[in-house]
Amino acid sequence: MIPAPERHAAPDFHVETDTAAHDRRATLVVEIAGRLRAEKQVLAISHEAPDGDALGCLSAFALVCDRLGVACTLYIPGESRFPPEYLFLPGLDGVVRGEAPSVGPGVSVYFFDCASLLRTNSGEFPPGVTRINIDHHQDNPGYGDINLIDPSAPSTTAILYEVLKAGDIPIDAQVATALYVGLVTDTGRFQYSNTTPGAHRMAAELQEAGVDVASVYRHIYESTPLPKLLLLEQALGNLEVRLGGALVVSWLRNEDFERAGADEGHAEGLIDTLRRIHGVRVAVLLRERRRGELVETKASLRSTDGALDVATLANEKGGGGHVRAAGFTTAEDIPTVLAWIERRVEASL
Repeated sequence: MIPAPERHAAPDFHVETDTAAHDRRATLVVEIAGRLRAEKQVLAISHEAPDGDALGCLSAFALVCDRLGVACTLYIPGESRFPPEYLFLPGLDGVVRGEAPSVGPGVSVYFFDCASLLRTNSGEFPPGVTRINIDHHQDNPGYGDINLIDPSAPSTTAILYEVLKAGDIPIDAQVATALYVGLVTDTGRFQYSNTTPGAHRMAAELQEAGVDVASVYRHIYESTPLPKLLLLEQALGNLEVRLGGALVVSWLRNEDFERAGADEGHAEGLIDTLRRIHGVRVAVLLRERRRGELVETKASLRSTDGALDVATLANEKGGGGHVRAAGFTTAEDIPTVLAWIERRVEASL
């Protein structure tokens, strides 16, 4: 095992004016850290269509559990393959898919980066199971028995990092790399508004622990599979600019995925290309999913300046997320969803 890095004060991710609330949060971090050290068996869950933060959390958590001798099962709902740029992270080949694993009394279930319990497909657990909810989405309702939610944290891996440090749990190069993946992707390579001074300090500490930042960059941003580029070509071909340039929309149907030889995982991050268009304030990418006779539309929403809270928009359709990045899934078809989004954006901007 690589020795733990020199301990520092926890990065200041949150701006806290309520001393009592700050103290409660600090107590929760210590409580969860102590609990993790004492665990025997755990289930760790993140949301469907996982991103770098979700996968970074699960990879880091599984590695830590292995170091502590804790039996750990990882679960993510759905069947589609994970985004290929994250497959270098350890442990992802062992993630359970499909139906959620059954657990018995005494098992703790850790939820990471899950704003909505619906996105975990986890259902109800029997008495004696404790749910620990660790997240940074502002619309997380606090569905756990223990809830550590900090909307000001740059990523959920940043909160997990605090927990590990509070418990004096060693952070070797592999754990640090998984945590760093969540941090670098959720901050948009340290460009988004959630990039706090604490985020940079965390990145420095993780690099001191052994993260090869150049290698991580190559894996995530310079190893794009051809099907993903072909899928982007399809999305750009469908692109429409509306509301005088304030809104840009695009969509991908099943046949677009088939032509590109792509699957759901290849769509991760495509929305960020749309949001870069000059003058755009809201970007939308819709993805059609057909399962037999069932047709769903999955929407990714981005607000470039934060004037429109896209999480509020997504909440209206049963989804959620952040002020500037959110999403939802609906049984409505693509034209219906596009018309609704255009009306709502026009009324809000």
